[in-house]
Amino acid sequence: MRPLRPAVAAFVLVVGTAGCVDTGPETAYCDPQDPVVSPMRVAPGAEVTVEVGGVDEVGGCEPRLPEGARYEIEMRWHGSGTSLGTVRPDEDGAGSGTFTVPADVPAGTAEVSVDLEGARTICEIDPTMSCPKNPFAAVEVIS
Repeated sequence: MRPLRPAVAAFVLVVGTAGCVDTGPETAYCDPQDPVVSPMRVAPGAEVTVEVGGVDEVGGCEPRLPEGARYEIEMRWHGSGTSLGTVRPDEDGAGSGTFTVPADVPAGTAEVSVDLEGARTICEIDPTMSCPKNPFAAVEVIS
């Protein structure tokens, strides 16, 4: 087998790497603030309002969320849980929504949490970091 000529080798190298573009480091977006839930005592089937005041600008993260970012609102209790719905944050990262408490939530303490979707945070980008628990507020479910 004959070795490639230098011009052919250079062409193969350029064509082979043409799709490889270094876009630089990925942007790390700021985590949402703890939600404010009202009322804090709810019954199954009742409505709760969940407000997120913005994002925590800590650690050099990007406070402006990208187009399409959203907050997934979840309710968790005794090892179970369900999505209540989503909230679209405004340009400052704030948002709110009203949701119905699922009929099968038992009496006791439950958590309403906020999970940022569509924008990766620093712990999702840096493999040396572990992600903390999603921001949440405790509510008392009454029967």
